[in-house]
Amino acid sequence: MKTLFLLVFSLTLFAANIDDFAKQMNFHRDYNTALSQAKKEKKVLVMVLSADYCPWCRKFENKTLNSQLVKPQLDAQAITLLVDRKFDVSSFPKKFTTDYTPRVFFINPANEEILHDTFGYIKKKDFIKDLQKAKNNLKSLE
Repeated sequence: MKTLFLLVFSLTLFAANIDDFAKQMNFHRDYNTALSQAKKEKKVLVMVLSADYCPWCRKFENKTLNSQLVKPQLDAQAITLLVDRKFDVSSFPKKFTTDYTPRVFFINPANEEILHDTFGYIKKKDFIKDLQKAKNNLKSLE
């Protein structure tokens, strides 16, 4: 019983943490809302899949996404969605499910096709290159 309580408490704590981080970063937590905004603003949809047990996800979120180099570019060039690959799985299309975290899909909002994707921890400068690559791929399709 004690183990079950600790498990439920830990999962609840992570859900609060991912929600708090998304709120702090002004990231979306709902796929359809993020997709709609990306379509409206004609921006790349950046979907970050994270996991509660993943230390590399925390490092990616805190050192890369929250950096002074990356955050302004994300705000200007993309709509960012942060989801838990396990707990939020029913809230986004199945084609974006993954066994690897962190995983980032750069999505064309017009047709929901993947422009570019990555997995694992990504350093700031590499993430900026990935974002630019996705943006260029989106422009070439217009």
